[in-house]
Amino acid sequence: MKRIAQMLVFAGFAVTSGVSSAVTGYVDDSQKSVVRTGYGDCVHTQRWSIPNAIAECEPEIVAARDKVDVAAVEVVVRTERQPIRLKSDMLFGFDSAELTDNGKASLEQMLGSITAADLQEKNIQVNGYTDRIGPETYNLQLSKRRAVVVHDYLVSKGVVPSFIEVQGFGEANPIVECSGERGAALIDCLAPNRRTEIEFSAVETIEIEETVPVSDAQ
Repeated sequence: MKRIAQMLVFAGFAVTSGVSSAVTGYVDDSQKSVVRTGYGDCVHTQRWSIPNAIAECEPEIVAARDKVDVAAVEVVVRTERQPIRLKSDMLFGFDSAELTDNGKASLEQMLGSITAADLQEKNIQVNGYTDRIGPETYNLQLSKRRAVVVHDYLVSKGVVPSFIEVQGFGEANPIVECSGERGAALIDCLAPNRRTEIEFSAVETIEIEETVPVSDAQ
């Protein structure tokens, strides 16, 4: 299912109902959004000029100024699967591959939101990760052990073992880098990297709007 709207764009930017930050030459409100009249026109200040015109308010002026074509586009909505990210600090104790009571409760809550339709492709991917503190080889093994523990817990709750694939990636694919941090501050900063990602075939889907040329959106 896709939702289609015709609008004007220049250089890939769509005409929208407002601008989310203050722009020179335009009146903005307390949320830093450009104020519009009852007719939908953006309100100018005395500092407004063609060089600082923005496409969201003056698409034709901007197109002429920048010598780009104004074209019709479609806005399409696509769904994208995203993994459920569970912090290892929430599932396991420090340097441990044993589920804590809070960890079990978190997995129980996650399982409670799954339906039979969510498993229609019979594919659950469990990926374990650590932060960069400690030897790389040790971290890789720890991430694998933690992923296996999550696998075993899901199986104990009735998930078919053959539905689940397990991998440990150690300190690979970090979410944060935390350059310059040291000691306890570094450990706290790296917490998002210590995680177990659980990806289901049809769970945690999100809708993303994209603008594409009309000719390509068939």
